[in-house]
Amino acid sequence: MATERTAHTDRLAPGTRFALWIRRPRSWIEIAAWAALAAFVVFTIGPALTGHGTFLNTGLLSRYTPWAQTLGDSVTSTNIYTSDPLDSNAPQTSLLATLAHQGVFAAWDPYVAGGTALGGVPDSGQFSPLSLPWWILPLSYAPGAVKFLEIVAVTVGMSLLLRRWGVTRAGWPIASLVYASSGFMVAWSNWPQTRVAAFIPLVFWAVDRAAVELRKRDLLSVGGTLAAMLLGGFPAVVGYTLFFAGAFFVARTIVAHRNWRGVLGSAGIAVGGIVVGVLFSAWQLVPFALNALSVVDFSGRAQRGPNGLGAFPLVTAWVQDISFAQASGASWGVRNPVEEYSYIGIAAVVLVAAAVLIRPAVRPLTDRVPSPLVARRTVGIVAIATALLAFAIVVVYLGGPVLSAVRELPVFNSNPIGRARCVVLFIAAALAGVGFGRLVDGDDLRAELARFRTASPLRRTGRIAAIAVVLFAAVGASAFTFNALGHVPKGYVHQVKLEILAIGLVGIGTVIAVGLVWLFRSRVVMVVAACAVAAMVAAPAVVATKPWWPIAPASTFYPDAPAIDYLKDHVSDQDRYTTTGNATILGAASYFQMRSVTGHTFQTAEWKQLMGAVDPDTYPTATYLTLSPNLMPELADSGILDRLATKYMIADPSAVIAGTTEAAPTRTTWTDLTADRSTVESGSETGPVNGITFTGPPATTLAPGGMELTVSAIADGSGETLASTKSWVPGLGGPRNVALEGSEIPADTAWHLTITVTGQNSVVPIGTDDDGHAVISVTRPVAGDGVSVVHTGDATIYERSNALPRVRWASSTVVEKTTTGLVRKLADQSLPDDTVVLSADPDHRADPDGTATVSLQPSDVNSTVAKVDATGGGWVVVADSLQRKGWTATVDGATTDMVRADSVGAAVWVPAGKHTVELRYHTPGLREGIALSAASGFTAAVVCAFVLVRRRRRRLR
Repeated sequence: MATERTAHTDRLAPGTRFALWIRRPRSWIEIAAWAALAAFVVFTIGPALTGHGTFLNTGLLSRYTPWAQTLGDSVTSTNIYTSDPLDSNAPQTSLLATLAHQGVFAAWDPYVAGGTALGGVPDSGQFSPLSLPWWILPLSYAPGAVKFLEIVAVTVGMSLLLRRWGVTRAGWPIASLVYASSGFMVAWSNWPQTRVAAFIPLVFWAVDRAAVELRKRDLLSVGGTLAAMLLGGFPAVVGYTLFFAGAFFVARTIVAHRNWRGVLGSAGIAVGGIVVGVLFSAWQLVPFALNALSVVDFSGRAQRGPNGLGAFPLVTAWVQDISFAQASGASWGVRNPVEEYSYIGIAAVVLVAAAVLIRPAVRPLTDRVPSPLVARRTVGIVAIATALLAFAIVVVYLGGPVLSAVRELPVFNSNPIGRARCVVLFIAAALAGVGFGRLVDGDDLRAELARFRTASPLRRTGRIAAIAVVLFAAVGASAFTFNALGHVPKGYVHQVKLEILAIGLVGIGTVIAVGLVWLFRSRVVMVVAACAVAAMVAAPAVVATKPWWPIAPASTFYPDAPAIDYLKDHVSDQDRYTTTGNATILGAASYFQMRSVTGHTFQTAEWKQLMGAVDPDTYPTATYLTLSPNLMPELADSGILDRLATKYMIADPSAVIAGTTEAAPTRTTWTDLTADRSTVESGSETGPVNGITFTGPPATTLAPGGMELTVSAIADGSGETLASTKSWVPGLGGPRNVALEGSEIPADTAWHLTITVTGQNSVVPIGTDDDGHAVISVTRPVAGDGVSVVHTGDATIYERSNALPRVRWASSTVVEKTTTGLVRKLADQSLPDDTVVLSADPDHRADPDGTATVSLQPSDVNSTVAKVDATGGGWVVVADSLQRKGWTATVDGATTDMVRADSVGAAVWVPAGKHTVELRYHTPGLREGIALSAASGFTAAVVCAFVLVRRRRRRLR
């Protein structure tokens, strides 16, 4: 009968069909469900999609030098946990897209940490289908468009999957909304992780087809969706997905077929689909595998033992702030909130319970599909999904022996288990969609009770077990919440209690709405209750998500600043600069295309060894490299930095000053600076200066709009300003370092300081002596170290004139075969500039009296080209991070050897005369991977064409 009604409806005019559809109560529920999903998009990323800001959290740059002065307090961010996309993924993707528009495929990024692989490896997820906006849209607009595509991919996948499961259309957008607003998809936004996880619903849909349908075309369904995930650049999420999808597949195919022939057939399709997916993405996987073997170190990510995330992060599934104060406040959990945030919402939790308790309607839901196939698609699906959810929660959160065993598997043994919560949240979201669908197309409680009385003992046991599972979960959730509340710091207990109260009211409201529908099943009650549930899913999701997704003004998208402009004007292809602390945020080097010693990327062991010798604490993580500003005097005189062409150093305006600091006189009193008296002077000093330190208020004094600090060195006799700097500061308190461009002040010139503070709305005390002069300590430049202050204000920039060129000539060699000896040699300031340290005995002997001129030639980012005019044989030394596969060298077009030089770089032997030396990078395995992917795609196209032609011929016959 249902099929007859559908056929009759299809014969009606479109307007008539719509009129009939809109009269159905279920249609209004469907509209409300889709409206809830649309409202979530509008109220979270809507401004970014309409061009009123950028979805990338660049408002966070106001916390970093030099933008702190440029942006001041005019821009704030509600999310302090997502700096990685700013200093790694976004700059590298921007570089790749920018150069692609210029016709250059950037296989190499020469701008961070001496250089790193870029376009040939999927580390930034730049070749995910969801990354398309980065390639065709303005860079500041692209992140919002990517997030929108992620939500679209989630919605398409959830809709296809729930349609297969027989869930009415109203459940599809609710499941999509729950997953799109889930903790993993929210907290990891702008990382590649969410671009990979957005395809999880599609992968489960393809796996479900392979498990049930036994159709060879599902080789492409599985392979295509898996390839889209693999191109996203985060294999760990793919591995977690395949693990849980494999468990789901086994259960589904056994229940669907109940015979070994069907099970083995479906297994062959699924495994074949995985092979197809790997082949389709081989052009990125092969280079990634080779790069991982030679460069990437996963050991720092490995976790052992039985401990999962714990029950504490699990509670964030319904109480989002139980372990931290939103995305911008304090955190009292064990990990970074990005690694444990697990929100799905209390309404979704209730809907999961509804999926378990409420049985589907007896009539088939998919009218166009024969009922036996519908039954095969839907039989046992809730039981399988619920069991998989319970298993995943144990593995990811509760741990124990199960996790200890799982952690021995590939992927699990080299990645934090918390990242597998993406699959947990997906399963929960899918079940929430099933639960919402049961509100629309489920049996009422009276029919359920009647069926229970006549059911077999086995079915009765099953229903009792379902009720027991729901009650057990409810009690466990309450106990976990109460226990987690006991760990909340006292200052946040009241806030969290209010949040729990609000969540409790939403939960009770959802339970009442679900209960009313289950009890009465009247049209009015069903429409009102279902619309209310949709609202109780969407509204808290918006509230929980908005702090994580701040929309920053487009003007904050890596803006220029005076310090940035200075570096862009002065850092040549022969130089590098180094960050200290958080100055310039690491990945800005890629965005602004300036070579840097530091960076946030995978680095070779040799580069790490040298950087560890410069600063033993330089690596807080395996990929994050910056130098401590407290080591500024040592960094200024580092022989290793000299050999890495580090000509400039950038630091916060208040950082420790490079040079020799003289002791300050004793402070005896305070002089209050106010709006009426804003300046205090120091006593007289003489000679050059790199900076000074004065004593600010004993307790930090803040101003709502910040204050302006001006420090000037004034010649005693003439009143001439010898050096001056001006900085915006949010407040002052305690000792304050101020760098000055005074390195060239003559030794016999007397001067004094003027310290001026404006913009304050309260007294700003400055430490003075009995004569009312500001007490200062002076930091002098060190004779012979070649370090001088060249820029101040928004940041302090030092020039290191002793730094060697990045590409230079060496006419003598030293061989050092041990790592310790190699580092010691490179750190030795007495090592002559024209000497290169080799790691093995060379085949050539340089002419010690030979000289050469080396001039760089224009080239793309993948190569270094130098013209050499030498009077004798010697070595061209390139101080880049070259100790990895993929680099080749030529002299006058002829291939030649590259010898390991100065630990991290390479040297090329060049005979006397005029020559052209070129070093070029080709991504290892890229050509082979492209060949595999192209052959696989061609084969798939030919097979598909053959099948279509054959099918058409059969139809014609």
